[in-house]
Amino acid sequence: MKLNFSKMHGLGNDFVVINNLQLQHNFTTSEIKYIGDRKFGVGCDQILIIDPANDGISDFYYKIFNSDGSIAGQCGNGARCFIRYVVEHGLTKKKQIKLQTTSRIISGQLITSELIEVDMGVPEFSVEHIPLLMPQAAHYQLEIDNQTLKFSALSMGNPHAVIILSHEAQLNNDAELSHIAQTLQHASFFPDSVNVNFVYIVDNSLIKLRTYERGCGFTLACGSGACASAAALIKQNLVQSTLTIQMAGGELNINWSEKNLLMRGAAVEVFNGTIELCVN
Repeated sequence: MKLNFSKMHGLGNDFVVINNLQLQHNFTTSEIKYIGDRKFGVGCDQILIIDPANDGISDFYYKIFNSDGSIAGQCGNGARCFIRYVVEHGLTKKKQIKLQTTSRIISGQLITSELIEVDMGVPEFSVEHIPLLMPQAAHYQLEIDNQTLKFSALSMGNPHAVIILSHEAQLNNDAELSHIAQTLQHASFFPDSVNVNFVYIVDNSLIKLRTYERGCGFTLACGSGACASAAALIKQNLVQSTLTIQMAGGELNINWSEKNLLMRGAAVEVFNGTIELCVN
């Protein structure tokens, strides 16, 4: 089966976007892994499937797969790419577009051709929503290598842990950060695993961020991770309600001054192509 796709990225977090509205193909785990393979397929961090919505409210079902074949509950960078795709490929004429996901409804709009704003909904700090199998607290702790690790936890439609670093140079310590992230991801108290965000506060309007995502490891940028990190820091009054998040792939602007959290950033279509989908 020949499959049309678009390759897109949001700050270097790259995606294969597939219009499945007419085809309505039920993608298998093997097919998803093949598409996401950088050596044998197209290659990407996540595969975004455009399906018909089934909730009677949303315009599209925004289905997200990690490149390892697992399902992702949310992806902020992907949402911006998804919204740009459905507008520029003529799938909708609406200005404000509602997207159904596995966990919540989000909405977004084009501000300019490459700048998209997404309403990511309400950050959820309750342990039931994350989910986190610990008593509710402002912060949580874990002993790693005889040291106490303190972290915040919340959901943006997918689970996130947020760890504040004391020194900016720590952001470049891949071995240490990977070890911490993998320990948290395999911890029994995160039954659905977790995306792990490492933040360094530059000042009250700027933070630097690296995210180790479940299903794909370090990425150049993570939209939901940026939102989760901003929400965690704003809740602790460590930063102001409007701030810039710097990641390796670029910047996002976050605003959480009202109930819902808003994210603004770029979305880029790189190329369109066709792949022969035949997986043994």
